[in-house]
Amino acid sequence: MISFFKKINKDANIERLKQFENDCWINVVSPTHKEIDNLVSQFNLDQSNLLSGTDPHEIPRADFIGDDAYIYVKVPYKNSGMGTFTLLLVITKTFVLTLSKEEPEFYQSIMANNIKDISTSQKSKFIIHFLSLNNAMFEAKTLEIVRSIETKDITKLKDKDINEMIKHEYILNSFVSFYSYTNFMYNKIIHRLGLLKQDKDVLEELMIDTEEGRNICDASLKNISNIRNYNMILLTSNLNRIITVLTIITVFLSVVAAITGIYGMNIEIPLQGNRNAFLFVASLIILCWTIFIWYLKKKKII
Repeated sequence: MISFFKKINKDANIERLKQFENDCWINVVSPTHKEIDNLVSQFNLDQSNLLSGTDPHEIPRADFIGDDAYIYVKVPYKNSGMGTFTLLLVITKTFVLTLSKEEPEFYQSIMANNIKDISTSQKSKFIIHFLSLNNAMFEAKTLEIVRSIETKDITKLKDKDINEMIKHEYILNSFVSFYSYTNFMYNKIIHRLGLLKQDKDVLEELMIDTEEGRNICDASLKNISNIRNYNMILLTSNLNRIITVLTIITVFLSVVAAITGIYGMNIEIPLQGNRNAFLFVASLIILCWTIFIWYLKKKKII
């Protein structure tokens, strides 16, 4: 779907257009091949770059073809458990274009006219506002995951908690990748795109934010690794304890089986005619158990 929007000046509201106008914002969501072909023919855009904007595995980067800039960023889904998707931002002399398979959550803020002191004719500033909103979303999603991890009681982890933590680890690793590549992308934009000093300062602040976000992710990943190691040690300890208990029970039963097996044989044995033979056998079993328990306690096994 292709939509056209325009904000005439910084004090006006953003409005939907029926057709293309200069200095507008072209918003493309889940485009068909025919729509991409139309964009290429109508606006002389690079087809391979537009197709890359629909690739969920594309990494954050910036390409410059002539006077056009193609900026790829990763955007988190509304449900942070689903990971990220790709958003392509295009800056040309006559318009700005965004293209993605899904509509980013922060578009709601833009549609609600929450764009202060910016018009769509200020193309670089308009795109930088997109980048700022996206950075804020990543920060919020990162902190949401971190809080979820920090509130876990590692002594009472269940299978559901462990599975959830594995998902968090996968998402945080993808966020680390986003933060790393995004800083390289911002640095390239600063040096290649003709920006005003104020816009450069905003991007430099975003670079600091992404570095902080990466450090938070790294700390959380280390915390998850420590929790996993603790859990593995705890499981191993519990398993050893269970094996020890089962071994002791097996030995106890073996003593009973051995003694009763001997006195159940159809041969001449001591006390065969004694009517107190049962008491003798029971006493012998109890004596063997007592000696075995004394030995286990002496060795501090139980």
